[in-house]
Amino acid sequence: MTTETRPGIDRTVDWDPLSPENNADPVCVHARLRAECPVAYTDHFGGFWTLLKHDDVIAAAEDTATFVSGRKVTIPDTVGPDRPPRPPLETDPPLHTAYRTLLNRFFTPARIKRIEPAIRRTARELLGACIADGEAEVVSRLTFPMPAQVLCIFLGISVEDAANIKDMANRALKAAMSGDKALHKAVNDQAYAYVDKVIDARRKTPYDPDDVVSALIHEEVGGRRLDHDEIAAVLRLFLQAGHGTTTNGIGSVIRYFASHPEDQRRVRENPALIAPAIEEILRLWTPARALGRTASRDVTVSGRTIPEGGKLLLMWHSANRDADHWDRPDDCVIDRQPNPHYAFGHGIHTCLGAPIARAELRIALEELLALTEDFSLCGADEGATYPHLGPSKLDVAFTPRTAVAPDDVVLAEGERLMSVSAVTHVAEQVVELSLTPVDGAPLPDWQAGAHIDVVIGGFARSYSLAGDPADRDAWRIAVLRDEKSRGGSVAIHRLEAGDRIVVRAPRNNFPLRDAPAYHFVASGIGITPMLPMIRAAKVAGRPWQLDYVGRRRETLAYLADLEGQDNVRVHLTSETGRPDLAALLAQSDGAEVYACGSTDFLAATEETCKALGRPFHTEWFAPKPGARQAGEGALEAFTVYLARSDKEIEVVPGQSIIDACAEAGVAIPTSCFEGTCGSCRCEVLEGEPDHRDSVLSEEERARNDQMMPCVSKSKTGRLVLNR
Repeated sequence: MTTETRPGIDRTVDWDPLSPENNADPVCVHARLRAECPVAYTDHFGGFWTLLKHDDVIAAAEDTATFVSGRKVTIPDTVGPDRPPRPPLETDPPLHTAYRTLLNRFFTPARIKRIEPAIRRTARELLGACIADGEAEVVSRLTFPMPAQVLCIFLGISVEDAANIKDMANRALKAAMSGDKALHKAVNDQAYAYVDKVIDARRKTPYDPDDVVSALIHEEVGGRRLDHDEIAAVLRLFLQAGHGTTTNGIGSVIRYFASHPEDQRRVRENPALIAPAIEEILRLWTPARALGRTASRDVTVSGRTIPEGGKLLLMWHSANRDADHWDRPDDCVIDRQPNPHYAFGHGIHTCLGAPIARAELRIALEELLALTEDFSLCGADEGATYPHLGPSKLDVAFTPRTAVAPDDVVLAEGERLMSVSAVTHVAEQVVELSLTPVDGAPLPDWQAGAHIDVVIGGFARSYSLAGDPADRDAWRIAVLRDEKSRGGSVAIHRLEAGDRIVVRAPRNNFPLRDAPAYHFVASGIGITPMLPMIRAAKVAGRPWQLDYVGRRRETLAYLADLEGQDNVRVHLTSETGRPDLAALLAQSDGAEVYACGSTDFLAATEETCKALGRPFHTEWFAPKPGARQAGEGALEAFTVYLARSDKEIEVVPGQSIIDACAEAGVAIPTSCFEGTCGSCRCEVLEGEPDHRDSVLSEEERARNDQMMPCVSKSKTGRLVLNR
């Protein structure tokens, strides 16, 4: 089809960016276009030209006067005509220079290094769950959530918002691609409303030059302060572009090494190859295929004229495979040096977030190699569609590293080597481990409600002690195999008698306090801490009763030991539905309520106890719903003074207090980094913490004399801790 709207302007349609062949793998399409029409036209999305030759793409990227960005750069427009361009990407000099001057300091390698521990924990947790299953679809479970969570860490917003941010970005792009204007506007309105809340919350806190949102609010760009809409436009860019390309990049890295075992072996044996290998994979499978420009005047490129106002794409992916520039352009040479590719663009608009993206790709691969002996493809992968390039579905099989401690294990302070003396199946998908000290020394005292941490593959998982505190020779834990967990339970279920594991000493965030009577409420595996509590209540001669809830009899651990006692009631939800918690608790009016079980079960029990005015005690093994949200007036950047160490430490957004202290040479023991285990509890001498843990009670929070620095932040510019 040929159309002419102006003499001399050739609008012959040369290609279809939405064709199946281009979506599946654009390499052949781009090679044909480079040879036949290196400036190709399509009538999609209102019509635009595409530059495909390396030299044309690079020359246009450097000619910012002719090929401008201030009229938006995405084709199609992902934010809609009623929204302004998003700086700094959609601005031109000198305004672009002013924006980058403000923002560049937040994207330096040194700054990214400060949040690297948090990025690494994110990767490890997500990968651990995938690897534990043996096989997993890694796009939905790793490459989608990880970059969005890291974006939240970087911006100092709740990681709990990551899924919503990812969803908004994906729906906005899909609506733009389909031309659904109503949906497109609705999704963008939702995204901007979210950004408005972030800005409004940060305006209530003092200016902090280490906080990118605070800097946008308080600092000047081009000699003036930004208004709300301009700040929102920058953050809207982060929410759209700050994770999608990284999702594609991580997927491409995993796909390559899963399908090339020899190169996987090489990077395992020589980790120095990881960085150049990632750069080569980025060159070959450029995560964001292209970026747009607008011609500010009539301009002829490779014999074809693009009119003033014409939209065009700089096809980075094609430039990265142009045989006129690259040696062996379609081969993956993982030690290729030098490798000045254009996966993150070129010129003044080179991707601002490239240092974060590179860190995420490197860390994801490092952790995947560390947690596995091998990984490979186990199904046909599916590719992302234009404008992205990378897997949209990727099934991978993993050979995990064992949880068994190696012979040369080095124990940290508070850790001890334990032997699995017995493995007993106590219910469907539940095993009990009996653990005895390898050195034969008596075990330390513990009380009902205590838990231990089992160290598995570099991370720790907490399990309640289910045995008798009087037994100084062995500890007993019972573990439910949970396929939806983060991998710890599956690794535990692979253990056999005689295996040795690393265990940390007992801690008790769930102590049984003296009371006239007790009402124990357990859901599923939550029965484990109740067993020593019941034993303690009997010894103390206190009245007690237990309500034990589960789906089927076969799933309830220790049921035979408990059933038949007058003060034990069993509720099988498959037969009678969920019990009425208020009715159950009404039968023990005045008794202290102790509950353990799933997050949803505990949240419902706590709510019921509040309504009834009953004392409620529990321990959360996953973050309490809403606990990780910042409080009113919370700061993301502040200083911490460690009184005993006499050190003043700066905490930047995205960085935990613990990581900041470790950077300064002060180690605060921790385990979960979720605010659930209580191992990092610190005394607060001055300042007001912003509590984000699931350990402290409301009364303890109100006193502000202790905090969990693994997740909690500050409401004052300075905190003083007794460390």
